[in-house]
Amino acid sequence: MGVRPFNGIVTLSGAAQPLFGTAVTAAVTPPPDQYSNNLNPGSNETQCNLTVTSTNGFLPGDRIVVGPTAAFKPGIVAVGSIPDQGTVKSITSSTVMVVQGLKKSHAASGEWCVLNEDAGNVHITPVTLSAATYIGNASTVASTDPSVIDYFASAATLPIDFESIGQTQPMQLSQFWIFGSGTLVPRWTQI
Repeated sequence: MGVRPFNGIVTLSGAAQPLFGTAVTAAVTPPPDQYSNNLNPGSNETQCNLTVTSTNGFLPGDRIVVGPTAAFKPGIVAVGSIPDQGTVKSITSSTVMVVQGLKKSHAASGEWCVLNEDAGNVHITPVTLSAATYIGNASTVASTDPSVIDYFASAATLPIDFESIGQTQPMQLSQFWIFGSGTLVPRWTQI
């Protein structure tokens, strides 16, 4: 296990955003398998360039999920609307990564690329928070949303730790969403 940072000091947007993710900034359609001419189960997983706000925090080999905000609502997303899954093959620039395994087309705005790794610990340290900040397990996180699992008061300085029950019951990074204003430092322990 290793401790991994994610994107250094993260600036919160004032809207719900993934704690371990970034926005997709260019439309992408994965190419079909050259032999079957489709991306159905059983076809070869192809690669595509995924353009995002920042590739900081992503490493080759990381599992990711990509999809619109509405796809990140555990338990209430229709089967056909769940996030697309892939693996980071390489980081080619500060905004482009090569991803293998995506099956769906993705829009240039309103979609997210989020780490989907297993975590034994998630640690969040506030740097400067200008308002109450809410942490939830869905993209709907807000002060009155039932997905809220913890929060920082305005100007909080003490960190929050989330611990798994062990390697047999890890947490998924794609389920950590945050709503607030200010800056913080997220990190996680890889299983």
